[in-house]
Amino acid sequence: MSKVGRNDPCPCGSGKKFKRCCLERVEAEERAERLRAEAERAEGERDEVDEFVATLEHARAVLEESQIVEQVDRLSEAVLRGIEAGRLDEADATARQLMAGFPDEPLGFERLAQVQEARGQLGAAAEEYRRGVALMDELGEGHYCDCCRARMVKAIRRLDADRPAPALLRDPQ
Repeated sequence: MSKVGRNDPCPCGSGKKFKRCCLERVEAEERAERLRAEAERAEGERDEVDEFVATLEHARAVLEESQIVEQVDRLSEAVLRGIEAGRLDEADATARQLMAGFPDEPLGFERLAQVQEARGQLGAAAEEYRRGVALMDELGEGHYCDCCRARMVKAIRRLDADRPAPALLRDPQ
């Protein structure tokens, strides 16, 4: 349908000129339709922005997690190198640094236990292994691997056979 001119007769049939009859209503409807379309477009853009922000937040979390894993690995390897080199005081300090910096990381307890084993402090080593297993149990599945827990339980059994050890649960080996 062709567009009605301002001075044409109003299509409503009133006999008045369009500009004196329905022009304001038609223009208001057109403005409202443009605003609805703009709002829909903006909503679509907002959804895209929200999705992009969520992706960025996920990427940031993955990066932070990988940096934490890197730091834990670096400290853990330093403890093992210290034990291997016979620098037990240095290995002990690094294991305690690992535990202080990452209190929810059972590996710190395992590394400190290994230092104590190297010193011949078997009872203290067994206690650290017990603390590591207890932390794993507190954190729940998904926060550690079954083989790590099994390794610590076996170390407790080996070092402290007189006291009951935690249940082995699953031993993937």
